[in-house]
Amino acid sequence: MKIQNENKKVSIVLPVYNGELNVKSAINSILEQTYKNFELIIVNDCSTDGTESILYEYAKQDSRIKIINNSVNLKLPRTLNIGFGQASGDYYTWTSDDNLYRCNAIEKMVETLESNIKFDMVYANYTNIDGEGKILNEIHLEGPEQLPFGNVIGACFLYTKEIAEKVGEYDVNLFLAEDYDYWIRILRAGRILHIDDNLYFYRRHAGSLTETKKKWINMQTYKALEKNFLFICFFIKTKRERYAFYEQLVFRVGKSSMIETKAMLYKIDKGYARYDSNRRIREKIRNMTFCVKLYNLKSKYLK
Repeated sequence: MKIQNENKKVSIVLPVYNGELNVKSAINSILEQTYKNFELIIVNDCSTDGTESILYEYAKQDSRIKIINNSVNLKLPRTLNIGFGQASGDYYTWTSDDNLYRCNAIEKMVETLESNIKFDMVYANYTNIDGEGKILNEIHLEGPEQLPFGNVIGACFLYTKEIAEKVGEYDVNLFLAEDYDYWIRILRAGRILHIDDNLYFYRRHAGSLTETKKKWINMQTYKALEKNFLFICFFIKTKRERYAFYEQLVFRVGKSSMIETKAMLYKIDKGYARYDSNRRIREKIRNMTFCVKLYNLKSKYLK
């Protein structure tokens, strides 16, 4: 169903820290949206480069842009909370200073929520690009039922003001996993819909948080999963899925705490203890079988 008007206002929060290299492109991709009824709340997280002057240049040209300057660097979750604290829209979203929307992204997501009123959030597929904007690959995301096993939401999403009020603020203690925790909390309080459209460009480069903080991201993701543990266990429908969720916990916690985490999970779920023991036995058998085949192959050709 094509939207006939733009009565619903969209609040877009753009947190930025030292983003002078790409922030112009990010802002332009928002201003070029086919959906025009939006406000752009840019929260400058105490940048030390030329970001601030760039932001005010844009604010002078478009009344829909509001600039907020943090007096100290507060990191992403607090910065998001500050931005959304000033939001006046019916729908909320946020984007990053080095990423880009396709021109119809907001229109498509608003249209989808307006046409599917039982849902509280939508998210779309995206394209990975490099630092120069060259296309790397397209990402087709899985459905929201896969959230217990990984952050399938991606970076292009839209959710209602009402669900935001139910869920509350982003968790300031979960920097680098604040979004994953938030999506799980939305799943707990409402309904999420994946739309099979590619509406976003996600920039991957050496300086991005995704590339530079992998170990920390894993630990923060573990904390997000631990925080939502009871809901996730209730949400998961099958024993196999529950064990897959446990495996993600073990992976995220890292080698240093792997034994303790497994011991805790064994106490919670004795079935997982049997499953994990049998899995390790099967792995040993496969390894032994491979070694025997390799030995026979060597013997054949070394005669």
